[in-house]
Amino acid sequence: ISYFDNYENFYHGFLVGFLNADGYTVKSNRESGEGRFDIAVLPMYIDDQAIIIECKHSKNIKELRKDSDEASKQIIDQKYIEGLQEEGYENVIGYGISFYKKQCIITKAG
Repeated sequence: ISYFDNYENFYHGFLVGFLNADGYTVKSNRESGEGRFDIAVLPMYIDDQAIIIECKHSKNIKELRKDSDEASKQIIDQKYIEGLQEEGYENVIGYGISFYKKQCIITKAG
């Protein structure tokens, strides 16, 4: 696999595999709030930490921060966190991640 493969899809698939862990379920492209999040890492117990991740692919390294901020803003604007809270998850945090080749920037939503 190369980071040139379908841009965002490559990074998305990498994260889904990387984030799989005991006690958590990874959901991808599921409806929540007013849209579809890229990735959610959901705990076995609803009072444990749940994480929403929105991924973006930057056209160049100079746009990494802007695109990461945009991904974080999308989590808030589309109410992805509220959507999981309505499902009973008490502690939900969101992160926007932007990738360019082998570089990334992560920003916290909210």
